[in-house]
Amino acid sequence: MKPISDIVIPNLYDLLIIQQNVIPPEDIADIMMVTNEKPTGQATIKDGDYDDETLKEIRNTLWYDIPDELHVKLQSAVSNCYKKYVGPKYKCEFKSYEPVQFLSYPPGGHYKEHIDTEAYNYETRKWETLDMPTGVRDISFLFYLNEEFGGGEIEFPRMGLTIKPKTGMMIAFPSYKEYPHKVHPVTWGTRHTLVCWVGTQKKLYETTPFLQ
Repeated sequence: MKPISDIVIPNLYDLLIIQQNVIPPEDIADIMMVTNEKPTGQATIKDGDYDDETLKEIRNTLWYDIPDELHVKLQSAVSNCYKKYVGPKYKCEFKSYEPVQFLSYPPGGHYKEHIDTEAYNYETRKWETLDMPTGVRDISFLFYLNEEFGGGEIEFPRMGLTIKPKTGMMIAFPSYKEYPHKVHPVTWGTRHTLVCWVGTQKKLYETTPFLQ
């Protein structure tokens, strides 16, 4: 088996999954009720010890607590999406997941280029593997809850691809360093997103033909 650092993916698009209308409008309405409460706080960066000003330069995102009952429904929805869209594509079995997060990007909200399994050390200027006490990240899931905002596109620089979120859209991709991504600044309105990470029984580069 090749170490992931030595792997060259012939076509990064092969492992990017985009599905429209994954979340029904009535479910989105229920999920959006979370925003009736005040945001729980500013989203942070794992393994990052930054002051508030530096943090906002890297990532300006708010997060909301998700009620337990709703969280159970969301995890079930992630599991169903995995079975329907992701598992058959990647040829890998589900192992674990991190709790779903509800994130909001207000005007000016953004997230600089990052990798979901690594953090950039701005002192050493090197990428470092994240310590994941909540689980293993192999696949990243994004679910978009609205589209009434300006900016807020997600960009995959290595692919030369920029995607404008649409209500109900799901994007899934490997959480590895081959898929750095960033969120463009929101210019008006607020961008609402659910994010989740799934761990698989085997690493994708062990089971996926594209990576062999």
